Order: sequence, then structure tokens, then C-alpha cells
Amino acid sequence: MDIYLKDISEQDLSLLFDFQNDPIANKMADVPARTREAFYQHWQQNIFANQHSMAIGIWYNKMLVGHLVSWVNLEFATVDEPEVRLIGYWIGREYWGQGIATHALRMFLQHYIKSPVYAYIDAQNQGSLKVVQANGFVEVTSQYPSLLIQDNLLIFKRER
Repeated sequence: MDIYLKDISEQDLSLLFDFQNDPIANKMADVPARTREAFYQHWQQNIFANQHSMAIGIWYNKMLVGHLVSWVNLEFATVDEPEVRLIGYWIGREYWGQGIATHALRMFLQHYIKSPVYAYIDAQNQGSLKVVQANGFVEVTSQYPSLLIQDNLLIFKRER
């Protein structure tokens, strides 16, 4: 599988906007689409300008097919876990079910992320559940009630 990861640039945002503006993908992830302006503003303020965030493009056969992001949520820090790092990913629907997200997340975790790391997954999103479980995440929802932001979300954690 010809997959590689590369930093996201501003030029990539137009295609990433199209991926996140897919109503079927939005319903599956239970994430509403942003307007173009809000999408660009989110990336500028919360990802590119945030020293605790990173964004990596998923490239498959020399085409950008999605992205991986990671950020630190300082609000959830505890004495035991002073840094609560979360990951997320989005892949164009036409690339679902091919193992691309699973493989890309594995590469991302190996090269960019120090454990532990968390992921929020909507309970209905079977594809994402498979991706995180294939990469060593285990469900810890009941152990972290303070991290819940929506009832339908499950919390997964990967130690290493």
C-alpha cells in the first residue's frame, strides 16, 4: 500500500474542506460540517497556530486522501496525566474500507505521538472503532467520566 504522511499546508485545506463537507461522513462521525470560512478559521487558529497541535496529511498513491491531527487538551490535565493528548482523523469517503486510515494512524502513532493518547469515537462509527482498535486503543469511557463531552461518544486510550 503506497501510503505516506506529510505536513498539511494551507494549499491542502480546500480538499480537506470538501472531505469534511460530506453529509454521509458527517452523520457517521456525528460531526457537523463547518462553513468554508469557519473551517479555514478553525485550522488557522486551532491547528496551525497552536504549539500543542499537529496536522499531517494522508497521501495514497500520490493523492491527498485525508488527515490526522493531534492536540493537547490542557483542561483535562490531572496530576497523574499532566498532558492529555487527543488524536483525530478524517478520510475522504471514497477511501473508506481500504485499510488506509488504519495504516496511516499506525504510522502517525509510531513517528509523531508519545503515549498515552486518547480518541473520541461516536458509538455508531464502526469504521473508526475498527481503526483505533486495530492500533491498540482500548475503550476507557467509564474510567474517564470527566472527559465526556457527548453521551454518544466513547473514549479510547492507547498506552503504547
